[in-house]
Amino acid sequence: MNMRLLIVAAALICTANCAIKCVQGTNGTADATECTGESASATMCSSPKFVEYTGLSTGVEYACGTCAGETKGSTCEECTGNDSTGCNKAADTGADFKCHSYTYDTTSKAFTKDTAMKTCKRLKDTAIKCNMPKASADSTTYTSTSGCGPCSTKTSETHCEACTTDSCNSAIRVAVLFAPLLAVLVHLF
Repeated sequence: MNMRLLIVAAALICTANCAIKCVQGTNGTADATECTGESASATMCSSPKFVEYTGLSTGVEYACGTCAGETKGSTCEECTGNDSTGCNKAADTGADFKCHSYTYDTTSKAFTKDTAMKTCKRLKDTAIKCNMPKASADSTTYTSTSGCGPCSTKTSETHCEACTTDSCNSAIRVAVLFAPLLAVLVHLF
């Protein structure tokens, strides 16, 4: 019984006096270190926010303390620190993949596939997803700038199509043109 009281007392003393550990700097995989100096009394750790299909927000470092200014939730995330591990370590990511992006041509009133492919970032358990405009889409109904990720809920089915493999969103125009032709050929023979 006395041993339990000593352990609880030691934990309470450490909770009141021990500095937390946070990952600090630009490397999210670095070991967490004790918060010192002006950050010695910090109770929170902060880190760049990971945005699905885009990656880590830029301009934010791993640090002791809360997010700077108005960045919390937009480019920065916070977590409650402890004295043994850094709660703000980098998230486990999956392999990058590529998607085609599309630009709307106001003259031809159609989307054209951009020459360069976009690199898409994802968390470890996030599925690969690319999106592309359907033939009925225009600049107001299809607004993806990267082709990475699922269709937005307001454009899915009517103006956007998603696929689930690396570089899969390139054949929309071919499929739209050749599907009816293929159906006719099948019925002729």
